[in-house]
Amino acid sequence: MKERYIMTSCIEKSFIATLRMFDHKVGFLDHLHGKPAMATITLFSGGFYTGRPQTRDHSHLLGMRINEQCGRTKPLKLHFSHTPDGYILSVKNQGAYYNQLISNRWLDTVQAVDSDIDNPSTFTLLDHNGAAITLDNLAETHSPVSLRFDNQHYLGGLKIRGSPYIYLGKTEESSKITFMLSVVERNVPASKT
Repeated sequence: MKERYIMTSCIEKSFIATLRMFDHKVGFLDHLHGKPAMATITLFSGGFYTGRPQTRDHSHLLGMRINEQCGRTKPLKLHFSHTPDGYILSVKNQGAYYNQLISNRWLDTVQAVDSDIDNPSTFTLLDHNGAAITLDNLAETHSPVSLRFDNQHYLGGLKIRGSPYIYLGKTEESSKITFMLSVVERNVPASKT
């Protein structure tokens, strides 16, 4: 019986919302820059060059771009599935990434990954004072929030040497982004499509 109570509690704290910024668009790099979003990266480790530059498709990585540099793009729509460890985020925009999870994988960036991965990234929502919040604290439709990873890093903007893009990924608190979170639907179970 207790398990059912916890599950119900998690559903009551789960929701669908959009994440936006005032002066930048937030989304997948292919939506912000065109498909494919190719980047040539030279990797360094401990200050040493570790191989020849590699060109890869970064379309599935999340990033941001100044509003004036983008055409019309739909806001990033996510399902925030509440767990005891934080929120697991899944994509709710129609298209190639629909129902994929947002998780930290490559060079501290976040990207769309298959929903059957082990150990998906979890995020804690923070209000403007840095206090952890859930849907219970979001009485307004629009709220300023930051996202913190389970390991005390924050979601912020990253530059990677050799890439023309600004990625979303793990940063220190001083580089965190405050997003405008707009709740679209409340009390949404994870399996809703």
